Amino acid sequence: MKLLMTSIFLFVFASTITAQDWEKYKSDKLAFITEFPGTPEESVQKIQTAVGELDMNMVGYSSSKAGDNVYYGVIRSDYPEEQFSDISDEQIKSILDGAVNGAVTNVNGTLESDENITLNGYPGRKILIKTTGMDLYMNAYLVDNVMYITQVIALEDSVNTKNLNKFLDAFDLINKK
Repeated sequence: MKLLMTSIFLFVFASTITAQDWEKYKSDKLAFITEFPGTPEESVQKIQTAVGELDMNMVGYSSSKAGDNVYYGVIRSDYPEEQFSDISDEQIKSILDGAVNGAVTNVNGTLESDENITLNGYPGRKILIKTTGMDLYMNAYLVDNVMYITQVIALEDSVNTKNLNKFLDAFDLINKK
């Protein structure tokens, strides 16, 4: 009985330590909040698009912990506001289709699943892309003229589902609906 109680205590203690590794991340500038399993790094890249050069703001964490996913990240790209006034549902779908197709092409992968989702009333897509040795889980949201992408990369067929869901579910907008 004493061994059983000690085992339960150690399990609860280990679970608490693991849960404490997650860090809240909030950016008023990027208008989102989420949690990462460690301290993320921030960067900005200039990218060329059909609408001109855009800043791609990235916040990411690479994990080296055994049994964890390889990468957790959030990307924010702002498109020119004037191109998004009076945008139709069909145009929104086309923009999200472009994000999905671009992701698949960029990793030379295969789209395994794709479903419509929303966040605070904003349209989005939840996808799974399989590529050589990796699985990429991605949520893309179009918030007015801003594209947010949350992503988790796992080694093929070894996803830490608990951490995947925790990360994707923690993402939220601030200063929006």
